[in-house]
Amino acid sequence: RGPGSDRQALQLLAGQGRYRPLPPCAGRGGEAMALREPMLPSDGWGCGGPAGCIDVKRWFIGVITPDFNTAEARERCVSVDEVDESVVHAKPPRLAEATRTIMRSCEELNRDVSFKDARGLMARCCAPLEPDSVRSCSSALAATALGAGALALPYAFSLTGIGLGLLTLTLAGLVSSLSLQILMVAARYTNTRSYSAVLELSVGSRVASLALDLVVLFNGVGSVICILIFEGDFVPAVLAKPPGFEGIGIERYVAVVGAALAAWPLTLSANISALRYVAVAVPVALLATILIVLYDVPELHRELRSAGDRVMWWHFEPRKWLQAVVIMINAFANHMNAIPCVNQLGKPSISRIVKATVNGNLLVWALLSALGVGGYVSWASATKGDFLLNYPEGRPEIWFCRLMLALIVYLVLPVALLPTAKSGAQLLLAAAGASRGEVGPRVHRLSATLLLTFCTFIAAKVSNVASVIGLLGGLLASSLMFWFPAVVYRLLLWPTQPHIFRGPVLSSIVLFGSLGWASVAINYL
Repeated sequence: RGPGSDRQALQLLAGQGRYRPLPPCAGRGGEAMALREPMLPSDGWGCGGPAGCIDVKRWFIGVITPDFNTAEARERCVSVDEVDESVVHAKPPRLAEATRTIMRSCEELNRDVSFKDARGLMARCCAPLEPDSVRSCSSALAATALGAGALALPYAFSLTGIGLGLLTLTLAGLVSSLSLQILMVAARYTNTRSYSAVLELSVGSRVASLALDLVVLFNGVGSVICILIFEGDFVPAVLAKPPGFEGIGIERYVAVVGAALAAWPLTLSANISALRYVAVAVPVALLATILIVLYDVPELHRELRSAGDRVMWWHFEPRKWLQAVVIMINAFANHMNAIPCVNQLGKPSISRIVKATVNGNLLVWALLSALGVGGYVSWASATKGDFLLNYPEGRPEIWFCRLMLALIVYLVLPVALLPTAKSGAQLLLAAAGASRGEVGPRVHRLSATLLLTFCTFIAAKVSNVASVIGLLGGLLASSLMFWFPAVVYRLLLWPTQPHIFRGPVLSSIVLFGSLGWASVAINYL
């Protein structure tokens, strides 16, 4: 690539007269073209929302939109031949080329994009669920996050109180959305196909991508084992005492193997959009559980007050709060599927990426807030880690809750296994000495089958791995959600991010990553 190709790449940004030239670069007068200044986050305050409310999606757009008007971005985008060497620092060619690719992608993917959908809310909700739609992307992200871990949310609220719990859950959701957007923009706007490839591009070492694949593999295997253990607990309980019928008894290992066999066909597709209807069913099933829990709240809360127990609004003890933080962080653990989702998203403009991430995390927040507060208000200080254990046996509505939760974890299993199988396949290819590339369908199916078989064997043999899963989840999930995105943001996207916000964005991501690790250190070491 010579200076002419760099100049052509930069001139792409003058398209349709919608962009303005930057001032000449220092020393040689080479003129670069840049995207017009992005919408500022302050534009979302008091504008576009009902009654002057904050428009959170517009705020996120202003924070994450690349800004090529900065000197750092221009240094990355132009060649040494076009600017004075005194303003060019050591820039790896891969990062310079990646930044030029981001610049071209910004021009291509954000052309003639309207933030508002012309269709009404009902029209959008009732339209067919297209594979490349924002709804499919949001539902896949929500389904990845939702699962058996939702049962621990009432216990987390019992550690913090309602007010502090809602604040912590809200902040975790906001920072999680930011790190999701960082991964999605970095992947799609550099034409990168996987999480590990994005990290390798940022760091410049294949060791980094192999390390991430190992983290995804261990985290996913732990999640799938946990799901199958829950199935081994839920299914026998559901079949043993169905309301109005004579129950049947089955062994726990039969339930585990049966759930794995039933889920196996759904795990064979490497395309996450093929699971879009499965993903939509997860929040629907969880909503049914939440409605049952909320129905019982008034009666149980009256009994609670009669016994002299009280619900706390704000209770801060550092150790208990950190214990709650890791539960609430894991409530938004959907980053393993972030890049498969954005690669399926049609017209992935910044606004559509923001919509998908915010809608997905907002759905998770709404469901888990209702479940967490409802469960805590019902049982207060007596709330258990699995709050369903608080309910007496023989209640028909709780039987139905267990049925819904058995269905939920069954539906979550193929969504959780998809990124795990891809990472496993990439590690298999690396071990075989194959060049790194897109994982083929046959290799993916083989990886998914082997991993599901291994997880089924472990889940059938072990029934109490909660502490091990909590330890791995606190370390690995925090790394996937915050530490690795922080590396991508600092090394790859940093020069193109708005100066006023990039420091706070990076600090917030590192803070939550540190809280996740600190919780493990305090509670398990």
